Amino acid sequence: MFLPLSLLLGCASTPSGDDTGGAAPDAEAFIPPDRVGPYEAATLESAFVPEHGVELAVQVWYPSRHPGEPHRYDQVLQATAGDGGPAACDIPRPVVVFSHGNSGVRWQSVFFTERLATRGWIVVAPDHTHNTALDYDASKLGEVLFRRPVDIAAAFDWLVEELAGPGGALEGCVDPDDGYAVAGHSFGGYTALAVAGAIVDPETVLPYCTSTRDWLCAEVEAHFQREPVRPVDLSDGRVWASVPMTPAGMGALAGGLGGVAVPVLMWGGGRDTLTSMADSVLPLFSGLAHEPRHLATVVDAGHYTFSDACTFLPTSDDCTPPHRPPDEVHRLVNTMTTAFLDRHRGFEQSARWLPVEDAGMEWESYE
Repeated sequence: MFLPLSLLLGCASTPSGDDTGGAAPDAEAFIPPDRVGPYEAATLESAFVPEHGVELAVQVWYPSRHPGEPHRYDQVLQATAGDGGPAACDIPRPVVVFSHGNSGVRWQSVFFTERLATRGWIVVAPDHTHNTALDYDASKLGEVLFRRPVDIAAAFDWLVEELAGPGGALEGCVDPDDGYAVAGHSFGGYTALAVAGAIVDPETVLPYCTSTRDWLCAEVEAHFQREPVRPVDLSDGRVWASVPMTPAGMGALAGGLGGVAVPVLMWGGGRDTLTSMADSVLPLFSGLAHEPRHLATVVDAGHYTFSDACTFLPTSDDCTPPHRPPDEVHRLVNTMTTAFLDRHRGFEQSARWLPVEDAGMEWESYE
């Protein structure tokens, strides 16, 4: 849930991914989801001001055949992705919008975002202003809680209208009618559920907060003291799949998850002490009502294992035994999330990777 600033002040090279595509199934050949794709990952950073008036920094990853020299994220983290370069957009590309964790940063999970780009995806990740490692403001938490899903929809709008619009660096790369999938880690997991249809329902969440003091309860209670006591719906109907990783959010979404009607793949870590299986992941998953929905629990994974935090602080608890090595967890997340997304784009061959056979993972699925 919380990504300490200390994790982001060092610098190291990102992993290149395991060794083991693209647009519509009739446009590109099927590539097994356990493989890196045929493209080079390229990235660019920008900023824009959506209708809510708060400027958002944004990172974009995309497929290229001739990217530039390796990028450096905010002059902190050395990328594998190249700095710009021409996009491989002979056909429209599918889109994922990624939401970082509380006090995280838009490039906190490059193991995932860079790899998707090699497979022909465009990935867009906004910084949730006032909630990153570099500008965290605790007094803005309530604002951020209700702005995060709006940031995600706004990032897709910006991609379509500016970056992939006439004269943009990714002109012609995106068909706006295709919509997008959303993924997020921790607080970003809440975001990935809210933008996919979960609501903040005062009739259920306020009683929940009376008995369970979740970290978001004070912000939700304060909101309903200021605003009319009615459900808050921040969803975007263009979302076609949701991937919450070790999600937070019961203090906002308790009783409000029934509206998530898109396919969901949720990830949890059995050794996660911040958004634990018992208090966060399982209650959120149990609140979902529609199929297909899947829960992948990596038994020995911690909270930060589902990000690149261990690149910065390899001696932290989540990065050392008895926790499972991050590269093994990343391989599972990349393979199965790719299979999940590709399957719901029409690649039925991907179903056999759901789940990957792994003795250290538990799988719950409803279809």
